[in-house]
Amino acid sequence: MSLLKLEQVTKRFGGLTAVSDFNLDLQEGELVGLIGPNGAGKTTVFNLITNTYYVSEGRILLDGKDITGMKTDRITAAGIARTFQNIRLFGELTVLENVLTACHLRLKSSVISAVFGLPGYRSEEVQMHGKARALLKTLGLDKYERDLAGSLPYGLQRKLEIARALATQPRVLLLDEPAAGMNPEETLALAALILRIRKDFQQTILLIEHDMSLVMTICERIIVLDHGVTIAKGLPEEIQNNPDVITAYLGTGDLYA
Repeated sequence: MSLLKLEQVTKRFGGLTAVSDFNLDLQEGELVGLIGPNGAGKTTVFNLITNTYYVSEGRILLDGKDITGMKTDRITAAGIARTFQNIRLFGELTVLENVLTACHLRLKSSVISAVFGLPGYRSEEVQMHGKARALLKTLGLDKYERDLAGSLPYGLQRKLEIARALATQPRVLLLDEPAAGMNPEETLALAALILRIRKDFQQTILLIEHDMSLVMTICERIIVLDHGVTIAKGLPEEIQNNPDVITAYLGTGDLYA
């Protein structure tokens, strides 16, 4: 059984079809790339999975359970976390506080316990701080825990957004252009980080990315969208040499040009 499955998922905005009959079978532990030129519908797919946009047709299943139309917070609680193309950190909160906001999703204590600071809640708070600090250390962000998130360099903000997503303890991690705005050295480090996250956190990852060298290096297989339609699926080497993919990106020539 697929961990995440999309069946003929379609999204229409009025007369415009942004995504058409999109299918995905994401197996547990996979790292799959979703690529395509600007406006292809990639982020729309993420928005449909997390119910930021309602699905016009089709359905989405997580571990066999239909989550189509489920509220976004329940989807996160079910085990799907994401990052965003445009960073959405709480800039006026510290690095640690940003991660703690995500950790609260897994608290078992009631609101009353939190309001009155009952022992059960205080115990969970201590554990939550420990887990958040451990996560920051794993991602190399521990020395910035007291810094405001908005004051971090761009590359570290990207890393913090990934840390915050991981703090929800997801089963599926959706990464939306994590290398955007990074230089080659930062992108190389990001590739290593994604592979480490996959291994250490036993993550299943769906990655949107424009950096073809990153995608071809770390993804096991790739899905290509163009104007909301899937035009190719396959191994990196198959996608790299697919004439339809090359035409969609450049009209003609080399995908890496």
